[in-house]
Amino acid sequence: MLCSKRNESADTLTDSGVCPDCHIDDEERMFEIIELGREQHQKDGELEIDDDAEPSEGNDNGCYLQAWVWVDFAGTKFDKELCDQCKEPASHVIGCPNGAEICQESLMRANEPNNLERNAS
Repeated sequence: MLCSKRNESADTLTDSGVCPDCHIDDEERMFEIIELGREQHQKDGELEIDDDAEPSEGNDNGCYLQAWVWVDFAGTKFDKELCDQCKEPASHVIGCPNGAEICQESLMRANEPNNLERNAS
């Protein structure tokens, strides 16, 4: 059997077709790339890199590295906070993104023609 990296004879090969020595070298290199990615970009709770993150390396002087990026739903249609009054998602709430006393449903009811006439009197 030939190691695909060294093109030398080897008694055993790993699943990736390299000898155990090359496999260890590859694992150490990947760990160092992950550490470099953490030093350059990781911010706890915002961007995090797992120990087993996959690098994607081409011919450029760097690589892409799998990472977890926090996406904040506050104030978007995905907001999971509920309005204190109507219990609708906060994305339907007018005003404070953390919840408000006036929601769209209440506002729509207040703006209905019958209610506008009553409020004007």
